[in-house]
Amino acid sequence: MEETKIEVGVEVTLRDGKFFYNIYADDRVSSENIRSILAGAVALSIRGEETPQLQAKALKEVIEYLESEFINVESFTDVKINNKSNK
Repeated sequence: MEETKIEVGVEVTLRDGKFFYNIYADDRVSSENIRSILAGAVALSIRGEETPQLQAKALKEVIEYLESEFINVESFTDVKINNKSNK
């Protein structure tokens, strides 16, 4: 079976109490695949917690964070996606 390795990198800068993200991936990687890879990494970090109770707590924290980002009108107002379909 053929193996394909894909790298997705995340760079975070903290400025004025806010996080600024840059996500890096090869041009061959679609936005959908980037989301799947990052979501898988988050799921893995949650499953890595030692007990089901800690896993539930971590999952709740992730969901609350996502909700807060989508509720906040200032979050991600300067999003720019550079991929082959937008070039």
